[in-house]
Amino acid sequence: MALLSSVPSVANAHGWSEFPSARQNTCYEQGGIWSGTPPNAACAQAKDISGSYPFVQRNEYAKNIQDFNNINAVKAAIPDGTLCYANDSQKRGMGAPHTGWTRTELSTGTFEYVFNATAPHNPSFWEFYLTKPNTDLSKSLAWGDLELIQEEGNVPVNGGKYRINVTIPSDRSGDAILFVRWQRNDSAGEGFYNCSDITITGGTTPPPEPGPEPDLVRGDLFVSDQFGTPEVGDTVKYDIINKYGEIARSFDIVIDASNVNDWARLLASEINGWHEEFKDGAIFIGDWHAEMQHYMYFQNDPSRNFFNSKDSRASGQLTLIDGGDGGVEPLKGDIYELVKSDNVVNAGDKVVIATSEAANLTQTQGSAVSIQNNGTASIVVDTTAITANETLSLIASSIESESVETFTFEVIAEDGGVTPDPDPTPDPDPTPDPDLGTWDSSKVYLGGEIVTYSNQSWKAQWWVQGGTNPEATYQNDKWGVWRPAN
Repeated sequence: MALLSSVPSVANAHGWSEFPSARQNTCYEQGGIWSGTPPNAACAQAKDISGSYPFVQRNEYAKNIQDFNNINAVKAAIPDGTLCYANDSQKRGMGAPHTGWTRTELSTGTFEYVFNATAPHNPSFWEFYLTKPNTDLSKSLAWGDLELIQEEGNVPVNGGKYRINVTIPSDRSGDAILFVRWQRNDSAGEGFYNCSDITITGGTTPPPEPGPEPDLVRGDLFVSDQFGTPEVGDTVKYDIINKYGEIARSFDIVIDASNVNDWARLLASEINGWHEEFKDGAIFIGDWHAEMQHYMYFQNDPSRNFFNSKDSRASGQLTLIDGGDGGVEPLKGDIYELVKSDNVVNAGDKVVIATSEAANLTQTQGSAVSIQNNGTASIVVDTTAITANETLSLIASSIESESVETFTFEVIAEDGGVTPDPDPTPDPDPTPDPDLGTWDSSKVYLGGEIVTYSNQSWKAQWWVQGGTNPEATYQNDKWGVWRPAN
């Protein structure tokens, strides 16, 4: 497509430090990157800053530097504080100061460094840096913190892995960062930069584990040659179509100045990350790389990015929605349950569709459900009537304008739902619901949270923001969002 034709046509080199594990890979493996909170505090901070993107794009910590043999040019392109994310602003959370990164234990002496690579790229070379003794690791990494401890030239690839014997100086101990640069020797000057958080101790270093096998059926191109060129203000939407021809889930991205040249990768990242988290990788945008032995998105070669699915009858559909002056702005909104969800709920849950304008909601797919508070900006969908797993689609039409938006979410009724059954034994000392103080119409409250209004405690039944005060809400509707807490 024309949008990507100006990108230099270079072979794709992707990967990460597998052992010791790169920072972004460790966060990815620990989970919580798509929903909830990562268990590691540093990874959680990175997600707060940059979202899920730095984790699902763990193989693209790269920078093109044509004058790559000039270390000063490299330092200028990747300045102090940006080393651990290769100065890609969309991944800056991975370089934010924090002392809680998970560390790999290494002993002094020689160990086998492993880089999980998509393809061999020779001629190339390697540089291994280690933080100097007494470096303040509570700060973002800077070039002045590093000491070059080893250099290597062309290294043969074996089963999609680069393996290099690296020696940790015998006088080192304690927490440190191993900073690795893998530099291709070509006109584009593509180099990869990985930070591995380590603790230097005595003992033996364990070997890494092997990778997975392909299991998806390749479908059509993600972005066809006939697809138009999005402009700032447009929206690109991607629908996942199931074997019955129904929309199983929709993803979209609003084009702005920061993503106009990178929207395809960002949209693919969202699709891949969500399916990895909730559907065990049932769909992937990209292609299988035989040498690397895993699926990957090819940023610089859109002709290699396909719709891949475990079900050969599924497909994907990409749509460009014009956001020009003559068009109608889409109705903005989000889907919530008792807490902010990822559009997967249990049968019986009440789901709130919160929109930027008062709207009427019409169901277009799935078994009929009860719609409450229609005509407002906080419409409630009651899924009690759902008895089997299915995907619901509803269209919200603004009362104030011609804006519309489609909302799609899954309802799980079989196999215990998306959350485990509660323990039949009651908790003798249950944790009380959080009391957030005096009600504030500007704040967002989640289900279960308690506020004070008119000398009485009120409990939110689901997500809510704004509207009338809790007392008036309850007087108007005894089964509404605000009810007495006791």
